[in-house]
Amino acid sequence: MQVKDKLLKKTSKIFLLIILFANESVIANTTKLKLLDYNNSLKNSSALFTQTDGNTIEEGIIYIGSDRVKIDYKKPKKITIILTEKKGMYVNHELKETQFFDTHKSFVNIFFKILTGKDFYKNSQLDITDHSITIGDNFEINKKFYKTKIVYENKPIKLRKIKVNENGGGFEIGFYNHNNLEDTKKNFYSLINPYPN
Repeated sequence: MQVKDKLLKKTSKIFLLIILFANESVIANTTKLKLLDYNNSLKNSSALFTQTDGNTIEEGIIYIGSDRVKIDYKKPKKITIILTEKKGMYVNHELKETQFFDTHKSFVNIFFKILTGKDFYKNSQLDITDHSITIGDNFEINKKFYKTKIVYENKPIKLRKIKVNENGGGFEIGFYNHNNLEDTKKNFYSLINPYPN
């Protein structure tokens, strides 16, 4: 009888562990779906941001369209960056200079995917508390290694921070004052040089 009782205890503990792991997996998958829905809802919205690399602080506003992202830095320099999944444009308004670049093979592509609701979270580490949801991921692009951390406020879900580390360097962006946008004009996210020669 004692052998049977011990076997039942072991079986019930194993069963309880299976239920706990299955429950954590369901919660993680449900949370990832909620994050994807939230990121998708960011389309036609804006947020103020503060960005730092540990030495300098920059401030501005980010506009998220359906397939483009526009970042307007206001301080300390007036700079505009427009991103699509494959191309980007960098405009230094003080110098009236414009540069075009490929976003497809840089960490900017990950940033773009997060903000436009693409499935970035498939293989990511997920940490959920009552107050926050943190997503961590490591990846390699063009032989460069990146470590990312995305922090959301929980209940209600709101994007609060994106951290990117690359070989010891990196940056952190904090988001606040999220707003929905009215329909923006078609050329608002234009990749046309505002300062043609």
